[in-house]
Amino acid sequence: MTSRNDWTPIERCGIGDLLDQIPSGVFLLTGAFGDMRGATLVRWVQQVASQPPMLVVAIEKGQPLSPIIRDSRGFALCLIAANDPVCTRLFKQIPEHTQDPMISIPCMKTPSGAPVPLRATAWFDCEIVRHFDIEADHEVYIGCIHHAGRNEILPSAVTNGAAKKRKSQTPKTKSTGARLSTQTKSRPRRAR
Repeated sequence: MTSRNDWTPIERCGIGDLLDQIPSGVFLLTGAFGDMRGATLVRWVQQVASQPPMLVVAIEKGQPLSPIIRDSRGFALCLIAANDPVCTRLFKQIPEHTQDPMISIPCMKTPSGAPVPLRATAWFDCEIVRHFDIEADHEVYIGCIHHAGRNEILPSAVTNGAAKKRKSQTPKTKSTGARLSTQTKSRPRRAR
């Protein structure tokens, strides 16, 4: 197939609202090779086959994770909450090549050795079947899923439990517009 010289790509600003309707999310792509580990946030992931199950992931070019994925021939794709402050803060910027971005958060290892933060709700352990270096600001990996799982202890469950505990400790009001008690100091309980 030959490319047409008279076709020029459209500017994103002209079709941004249409492109934003294509599903995207917040995912963490991780990999490990030897004693090197890497991770980066990715937005574009899609299931591309069901037998065997495969995923396609677009990753920004120039990531320190790219050579780790290339050498290990695999990656883990982790689903994280869009409002997870820890993962979004830690992996928002591209880390230096010498830094281990996973060192400060608790992780488990997939069967292939890729790290998965315990904060992730689910993960897919994939073997690379194709890599495409397209003429754009991203490169594309297609991975065959060999293992997958859910993390049993989710941060949202811990957070919801804490919220329930806090909610039960707040004073109850008689009606919607009623004021709370003006006493702010707590008194010690009397022995019975």
